[in-house]
Amino acid sequence: MSRIADAPHAGEWVTLTETDAPPAADASSTRVGDHEVLASLVHLSDCHVCDPESPARCEYLERFGMPGSPYRNVLGTIGTYRPHEIFTTQLFAAMIDAVNARPRSGRTGRAWDAAVITGDLTDNAQHNELDWYLTLLRGGTLTPHSGDAARSEWVGSPHAAWSPWYWHPEGGARGDEFRDRYSFPSVPGLLDAARATFDCAGLRIPHHCVHGNHDGLLQGTVAADRDLDALAVAGDRIVGLDPADTPLVTLDAVPGTGPARYVHTARSPREPITPSARRAPLARGDFARAVGRACNHFAADVGDHVRLLAIDTVNPHGGWEGSLDRPQMDWLRAQLDAAGDRWIVVASHHPSWCLTNRWGGPAGEPRVGTEELLAVLLAHPRVVAWMAGHVHSHGILRHARPGGREWLWEITAAAVVDWPQQGRTLELLRAPDGEIHLATASFDHAAPAAWRPGHLDGHLAIASVARTVARNHLRIRARGDHAPAGVDVHDAVLATGRR
Repeated sequence: MSRIADAPHAGEWVTLTETDAPPAADASSTRVGDHEVLASLVHLSDCHVCDPESPARCEYLERFGMPGSPYRNVLGTIGTYRPHEIFTTQLFAAMIDAVNARPRSGRTGRAWDAAVITGDLTDNAQHNELDWYLTLLRGGTLTPHSGDAARSEWVGSPHAAWSPWYWHPEGGARGDEFRDRYSFPSVPGLLDAARATFDCAGLRIPHHCVHGNHDGLLQGTVAADRDLDALAVAGDRIVGLDPADTPLVTLDAVPGTGPARYVHTARSPREPITPSARRAPLARGDFARAVGRACNHFAADVGDHVRLLAIDTVNPHGGWEGSLDRPQMDWLRAQLDAAGDRWIVVASHHPSWCLTNRWGGPAGEPRVGTEELLAVLLAHPRVVAWMAGHVHSHGILRHARPGGREWLWEITAAAVVDWPQQGRTLELLRAPDGEIHLATASFDHAAPAAWRPGHLDGHLAIASVARTVARNHLRIRARGDHAPAGVDVHDAVLATGRR
């Protein structure tokens, strides 16, 4: 199996290549030929389909959490800007191509029963982002830009107010931190290529979409109101803090728990851009209706004797960490009781350890966090797996039931948008002795590993650029992550202890 890895290089800029080296912990040879396959699922998460030209984004805050900022130790990673955010539609298209190209599991040979996409399908909870996501998912023709149809108004465009804190791929006489300090390249024509119309094949297997904080909150954190609705469709973009404020006000803008707010004022510097009504923020209920659901939590049968229970862990009052409201918790208990002899897979955007945002808004609405939800799931013997996203990394966590001989496995998938831009698979198997096993593995999207400068035609070429830029993102460099993308120590067959 080919795996994507860092190519040998002498400079600061990391390029990628394919290698035949096996992953560090390859469990694909584990014998499952005598197992009964109950369900084969594709697990995708955190696509962050983004309108990078939207004035409702807060890119200007990102600089305060960048390496070298004196505020970094206080503010941490802020996450309002990515140098590869202009490529998100092409990225998701390349991931869909990868799934379509592998209609069956390489481990068991079973056709995929469904894809489960665990939230943050959009980046800024806007109508045009959701429209783009659904076009990608269902197939069609997509033109991924808003505002001015003739030229890019992204913050890294030469047509936007110049800032050294953004990558400017078109180059120019003025420098920026990305090109001057971190060897990001100049790529003439890239902005037009990223905005070009392309055809989307659509995902060819059934799919279930889970609600994420970026699907319900602006910047994944702030509940929209009348003023923010107006900002999103307006003809100017905020480009900096009020001169009277310090960067510490950013703490109010990016909290894990509510309340959260945008920190601009009437004195914040702005620049004119082209307005667009298509950027209007989603209201409550819009996401569910768009994906064909009555609400954001639902039950669906997948495969043989398996039921998927999707829960909505987004706190609508604000904050990027999660929780559940009490009526949904009551619904979940009823669904667990009604599942009968089916094995249960739970899906949510937030994993268990991120259900810490119990702020109930001005009215103090009761909300459910980690302890209560996990206790309910562990008490039900048919719950064997929990799929989640949000943390943008592959991971597996084992929750022991009383007695320590049976387990609930919690499995997170890496983000489509961020390095290593991978999906996962999850298969439920019944061993000859009746024990339920879970098989999981990672996979890459369909774009070539090597980015060929000068080749910018088509969504796969752009997705190849996106992967390389994501590998070189300062967040990755700051944590010293040089592992090959395909090396996932969590590729495994897991025993649940349940029969």
